[in-house]
Amino acid sequence: MESLTLFLIQHSLILVMNHNETQRLQNQAINLLETIEDTAEYFCDEHFISGEQFYVMMKALCDAKLQEFPFDFEQLEEDIYE
Repeated sequence: MESLTLFLIQHSLILVMNHNETQRLQNQAINLLETIEDTAEYFCDEHFISGEQFYVMMKALCDAKLQEFPFDFEQLEEDIYE
């Protein structure tokens, strides 16, 4: 979980952060991940779907939502997955 949190922080759009900002972002990322995992478990149990199917749908929904924001998504995706 910590490596995922660090990945999220490293690839954020914030260029300069002090220690308090870094700690705050790390805590937020952990809280978000825990919330998503709880939601995934509940949704999968209620709708009889696999965790894989849940996360595939979540990725599609996230991709669609990100299209609503005004920045270069292709460059961001390249930065994240390289």
